[in-house]
Amino acid sequence: MKKLGDYKDEDAIDLWMDLLDPIGKILQDKEVAKIYKNGGKPIQIAKEIIQRHRKEATQILLRIDPTPINGLNIVIRLLDVIMEFERSEELKGFFGSAGTVTEGASSGNATANTEDAEA
Repeated sequence: MKKLGDYKDEDAIDLWMDLLDPIGKILQDKEVAKIYKNGGKPIQIAKEIIQRHRKEATQILLRIDPTPINGLNIVIRLLDVIMEFERSEELKGFFGSAGTVTEGASSGNATANTEDAEA
């Protein structure tokens, strides 16, 4: 079974071009983000993704490894991807911060914003 780390060079770039949209949709889901932020176990995250984002989960899994999805391998494959994210400091940092952004949230230097409010 192929994993994210198996892709190198331009193949890795092509892979991520295909994965960013479905992963982004999953990360924007407040329930998935809540489970992740509250330290939910990978199986809890996988369950929520399968329930709420079947299409995106299928796209992600089949793009990483084209082996057909079946009732025996779907959970294991999704858990492998989730755990690969959790083990990678680069991915955890990137997607951890991306998952905390909400619609309408402002960005910028928090200190600058509070200093302006105090003046």
